[in-house]
Amino acid sequence: MNYKEMYKRKLMSAEEAVKMIKNGTEVWIGIAVPVPLALVNALVDREPEVRDITINHIVDIHPQNTWKKLNRYTNIKVDCGYPSASRDLVVNGDFTLTPNRFYELPKIYTDENFRPMHVAMLNVTPMDKHGYFCLGLGADATLAIAHNAARRRREGDDRYLVLAQVNNKVPRSRGVNYIHITEVDAIVEYDQDLAVLPETTEISEEEMTIGRYCAEFVKDGSTIQLGIGNIPNAVAKAFLDANVQDLGVHSEMACDTMLDLWEAGIITNRRKTFMPYRCIFTFAMGTQRLYDWIDDNPGVEFHPVDFVNDPHIIGKNDNMVSINACLQVDLTGQICSESLGYKQYTHPGGQLDFVDGAFKSKGGVSIIATPSTARPRSGDGTVISKIAPQITPGGIITTPRSCADYVITEYGVAKIKGQSIRQRVRNLISVAHPQFRDELEFEARKRNLI
Repeated sequence: MNYKEMYKRKLMSAEEAVKMIKNGTEVWIGIAVPVPLALVNALVDREPEVRDITINHIVDIHPQNTWKKLNRYTNIKVDCGYPSASRDLVVNGDFTLTPNRFYELPKIYTDENFRPMHVAMLNVTPMDKHGYFCLGLGADATLAIAHNAARRRREGDDRYLVLAQVNNKVPRSRGVNYIHITEVDAIVEYDQDLAVLPETTEISEEEMTIGRYCAEFVKDGSTIQLGIGNIPNAVAKAFLDANVQDLGVHSEMACDTMLDLWEAGIITNRRKTFMPYRCIFTFAMGTQRLYDWIDDNPGVEFHPVDFVNDPHIIGKNDNMVSINACLQVDLTGQICSESLGYKQYTHPGGQLDFVDGAFKSKGGVSIIATPSTARPRSGDGTVISKIAPQITPGGIITTPRSCADYVITEYGVAKIKGQSIRQRVRNLISVAHPQFRDELEFEARKRNLI
């Protein structure tokens, strides 16, 4: 089979490619960095002439995107799973989101009993000599959606499509994140700069203290999951200070923190009990330096999210340490990581996946790390306790109290898992800011919790 000839037959403009999309379809445009802007922008331009199309994506880090002009009344709607650049549009109802567990996305978005994505838009590397395109910075749910769309089209359902934007700037990563030209319906060539995250701000002393507490749970040979932000960076710095060795990585997201630990010789993956000698991720988000590290690196692999975030797979890593953040914790250990009251702030992501996975790990622990206080956006200087008698009305529970393991603030470590209500209340009050402890104890007694 002559793949070069097939490539030429499928090559077209973005405008021609999106004209293949049927009305009444769900369009998947990817997660974070690999959103194919040429294809998406061409589809948005067609808004006046189409009807009942929904653009679906997760983690919007393209602030200058054209789809921000869409709303609840336009012919194309937006389902923005992780509202970052578009947070205000989710709060005001112009965009919506679908709360899913991350590792369940491939099934939900390919199964007719749920909500299959009809069109997969991909941002891929140039084709290799074997006819394969690499998804580069994300296998996540995208690979499953693309394979399913190709299969359903072969079976005769012309609603299903795979549209690929070939981008010379996409790194060629390793793992299970390739699609063959025989499964692609249209190819558009367009070189797009990769979206990058700004460097994190200076780490505060409070965050460094939290990082040191978290690092105490990590020993030589542990496997870690970290996100992005100041607290994960503080944890990484604590690893450097503690001279911990031979860490492994099994984490949903590749970020610069992982690269820093790799370059310091702390991440080696040599002692992992599952898939040793390589970092395992499902998508990436960070700086260009991170993307350069991923390119053709045998020590870094990307796999679909229903593999990476499956709690049973996570649990195959002995001494798994999962560290995540939150917005609020109530006195019984319920973790809210998604909303400020009823106002959606973010998405559940893979937090619960890794909380459950760490519990299944031999020697594993999961940590919710948070400063003890926060300042609301009111700007009046008010300080509130992030450990509260109850979750603010409308607040969304991301990790149930039956699953939470440890909560860490700058004031120490509170054990939750397996503890009675009475004991966990006392543990949480002990790590709250001293300014709020009397009030929390009063509220706990009023509720007969202690």
